[in-house]
Amino acid sequence: MEMKFTVDTDDIYDGEDSLSFEHLFTDSLKREIIKDAKGKIASDAFKEFTTLVSNSVVDNVKLKMQNFLDEDIAINGRYGEPKFIGSIEDLIKSRFDDVLLRSVDGNGETIVGGCTTKNKTWIEWKIENKLDKGLTSAINQATDLIDRKINRELKNRLKEITDKTISDKVGSALVNTLKK
Repeated sequence: MEMKFTVDTDDIYDGEDSLSFEHLFTDSLKREIIKDAKGKIASDAFKEFTTLVSNSVVDNVKLKMQNFLDEDIAINGRYGEPKFIGSIEDLIKSRFDDVLLRSVDGNGETIVGGCTTKNKTWIEWKIENKLDKGLTSAINQATDLIDRKINRELKNRLKEITDKTISDKVGSALVNTLKK
């Protein structure tokens, strides 16, 4: 443990009311220890308090949520007939199932009455639709990249052939001109 404190030596005099250095030293040391202990105790106690309060709040919220989800409810239809009886958690699950697992057509629209040969659920259709869009996008990007590379290579080859042909023609024309 490291302690830093000061001793005020101005209080040392040579008279009857003088204080010894030992007395001033112990007094300053005692004050510093008390001050340091108060700070540490207060910060440790505050940390422990906040941890306890935080855990208590989280536990209370969990308990309230669990009680809410376990609460039994009944949903009645238009004429008072029961449509759903169960906990809120079961209702939430059934609503998600109704949305995610409903039968859809090729456009993702809910099938109302009748049947379909594809018989896909909405979640299957959505995943397949995303995969198809991703595949189409990847193919288009690859095609675009290949087209650009082929066009660049064709331009370079045509330039080489054109330059070579021109130099051959100019060279042969020059030779023919010199021979005449």
